Amino acid sequence: MHTPRLHGRLRDMARGIAEDPAPIVARIGRTLIDNDESYAALSPAIKQDVRDFLAFSAGVWFRTLLDGDPPTDAERQVLSDTVRRRVHQGISLTSILRAVRLGSRELWSTLLEVARDDTGARDELVLVFSTYLLDYFDDLAERIASTYLDEQFQHARWRDALRYELMSVIFSFPDDDAAFHRAAAALGLDPAAPRVCLALDVKLPETLPSHREGELDRTLLAISRSIGVPADDLVRSLYRGRLVIWLPVARGDSVLAADNLVLHQAAELVGAVTCVRKVGIGLMNQGARGWSTSMEEAFRALDQGPRTAPQRHVYAFSDMVLNESVLRSGNALRYLDALMERLSHESELLTTLAAFFDGGQHRKHASEQLGIHPNTLNYRLGRIEDILGGSFDDAAWLSRLHVALTLRRASERDPPV
Repeated sequence: MHTPRLHGRLRDMARGIAEDPAPIVARIGRTLIDNDESYAALSPAIKQDVRDFLAFSAGVWFRTLLDGDPPTDAERQVLSDTVRRRVHQGISLTSILRAVRLGSRELWSTLLEVARDDTGARDELVLVFSTYLLDYFDDLAERIASTYLDEQFQHARWRDALRYELMSVIFSFPDDDAAFHRAAAALGLDPAAPRVCLALDVKLPETLPSHREGELDRTLLAISRSIGVPADDLVRSLYRGRLVIWLPVARGDSVLAADNLVLHQAAELVGAVTCVRKVGIGLMNQGARGWSTSMEEAFRALDQGPRTAPQRHVYAFSDMVLNESVLRSGNALRYLDALMERLSHESELLTTLAAFFDGGQHRKHASEQLGIHPNTLNYRLGRIEDILGGSFDDAAWLSRLHVALTLRRASERDPPV
């Protein structure tokens, strides 16, 4: 690309701008902020980086017009380094190319203002420099796009490698805190921040293994939008056929507050993301062992929840904590089994008890569900009290009965080994 030289007043103006680009940089900066909200929202440090590069670019542009020489290799390297930095600063390629277009327009307008009353200078700009300007900034845009996409690709591969390392720790070495902290910090995550795991039963489209990651990324983005959490704040993996996602929760929140928040978010995403069929939710935890524990809880909720409530789509481990604690005690489990065994000789009593709890302990609703007279229901509940030696007015006894029935129903739905 041939680089023409400026003459006369245009050359004097170009020399002045090359020596002091501050006015044209301020002009371009105002134009960027007025026309691109993403630039207006940048941090002060990144804005200063943008201004520094604008000054550098203006200096290179006018130097080429003064010397007639194209940008040097060192100047092109500064451009490449800056574009790669923009990827990590979160500035989109669209915004960068818009900046190139707006900047070239302001530079061209500055030249035209000087040549407005000078016919020779105006002819020189229109007939000679207009073509050069178009070629110069077209080449600049191509270099920027190519460099940006290359860095974005390399960054994605780097993040995938780090995410794989993080998942390896969670799945296989949850006691390796050093490796967990190293991988999490490299991904820009706070290793000490609490998170909640979601295990999702998803139906992904049939696709080649090489395209699976793209499908997972699109699903994650849809989930991010539905729950109002930035995609970069979510950590995801495909494990044992489920999409696993760790959600951040506010530091200082109680386990109960975090559980209520995530229950609401899970309900939102099931309604908004069509490929998500069911969701299991673990409890809030932190660290490598905590992430792993929350994941196992989410899997248990997703595996066991549908056995007792198949009509639901969201299952929380918090609904199972009592059952889980009982399962860890052999004596408690034998006691609860004995309660149900005493009733099993009269099958209608178990059916009545199930309807009573499913109906929220409302007797009228339970009798309607069973298709029996309320007096018949009361008789059966009385029989249960007589056989087991308890009272439905005793909250503690009622809780034990509910847990016993829940565990029995879950065991009946277990597939044969």
